[in-house]
Amino acid sequence: MKLWMHGCGPNPQEGARHLKDLGFSVVVGGQDAAEAVLAQGMEYYICTGAYRGPQFQGDEWLAEDMWGRKQAWFSSTCPTREEVRQYNLQQVRRLAATKGIRGILIDGARFASPASGEPEAFYTCFCPHCMEKARRMGFDDKEMRIAASMLYDFQHGKPLDLVPYYAGLKEWFEFRRAATTEHLLDFVQAVKEVNPELETGIYIFAPALADLVGQHYRDLARHMDIMAPMLYHCYADENGPACLNVELATMLRMLEGASGLTTEQRIRLLSGLTGHELTGYESVSSLQAGLSNRILQRETERARIMGPDTQLVPIIQLDAPDIEEAIQKTMAGGADAVNFFVYQQAQAEALRPLWERLRQ
Repeated sequence: MKLWMHGCGPNPQEGARHLKDLGFSVVVGGQDAAEAVLAQGMEYYICTGAYRGPQFQGDEWLAEDMWGRKQAWFSSTCPTREEVRQYNLQQVRRLAATKGIRGILIDGARFASPASGEPEAFYTCFCPHCMEKARRMGFDDKEMRIAASMLYDFQHGKPLDLVPYYAGLKEWFEFRRAATTEHLLDFVQAVKEVNPELETGIYIFAPALADLVGQHYRDLARHMDIMAPMLYHCYADENGPACLNVELATMLRMLEGASGLTTEQRIRLLSGLTGHELTGYESVSSLQAGLSNRILQRETERARIMGPDTQLVPIIQLDAPDIEEAIQKTMAGGADAVNFFVYQQAQAEALRPLWERLRQ
């Protein structure tokens, strides 16, 4: 089994030597560690962000909710601002010129999730830039805004029937999908322009959550060489965007005021999980505490079905309890390899016997 690790610590030379000694063959991280990892004979992928940059720090760059209020999320700007996107693509082209790397993975190319900031941050982006783009793409921006407002009111206890607003909600999520896919295809093109031999990949939300933020597996699997679902299922901190347990706990917390829904229905309103997968998780605290390893196999299976020909490398927590079973479940779901987040020397060293078993 090929072992992947995200990052190699604050001292790239030391971390790279350690990972090589443990039997790792692939590392993903920033450009600054590429030379050290390549010197150890391992493969290296650069990971880069999307909607951010040092010159985009003011409120004017933030996403907006339905009422025009600025909302910060995941240190990111509005996901459709052309200036930010072009800056990102310039950075991608620069990184693609790095000698010796195997490819580039992009992270953070999406819209806000429930756990990406304050709850209202999820209800973005309805800024003039996004609404103009939505109209150009053929979406009904007014219907989107009304439907999202109704969902917000429903979330906060207003008794109403969401069925009449289903079409508008669908428009909203389809716009997120179209806008995100557009930038990700531009990302692939930017990499290939510099070096057609480089592989492109994405750190993508788990299948149960991806459509919520505009990341669509079937759209991307035809173009990406690598799909790396973020299957963090037992993240301990309450602040954990993309982490399955944190996102689901946040959804449940968001919808506590919604009347007439069971716990399962509240979570299913915004996620793709079924009742069977949620058995035993009836409260915010039970979800926040972490999901069982069976979710790793289920989500990997779903990712494999939607991208049958793409290299599938789910990323899971290095500090996950019963990590060996977690790896087994992920591989049983159809993964080609497993990527671990994030490198900590002591944790990695403590698992040396496991790495030896996996290499056999």
